[in-house]
Amino acid sequence: MSNVTLYVPENVKEEMDEHDEIRWSEVVRKAVIGKLKELKKLELLRKYVEKESFTEEDWKWMDENDWHPVDEKEMKLGFIEEMQKRSKERAIQVKKIEDLFK
Repeated sequence: MSNVTLYVPENVKEEMDEHDEIRWSEVVRKAVIGKLKELKKLELLRKYVEKESFTEEDWKWMDENDWHPVDEKEMKLGFIEEMQKRSKERAIQVKKIEDLFK
């Protein structure tokens, strides 16, 4: 594992020192990994939108992270409305628990 030096303003360091129960290196590591993941998703989304081919490494990353650019597409309003309609049609209304066992 590599080491990285991080510079923060003195007042931030003083506040960090007040919380010695927190492993700040772990907080920073998670933030960096999260940002890199976000950047990778943006790059893959760009490829998807521009209809570029994905590399084997791209597919591997998407599988390992259980993510695909299509996951970011919003559901169409018509589809949402249809699902809401279907869920209402299948719902049953009961006034008493006994009604469930009829």
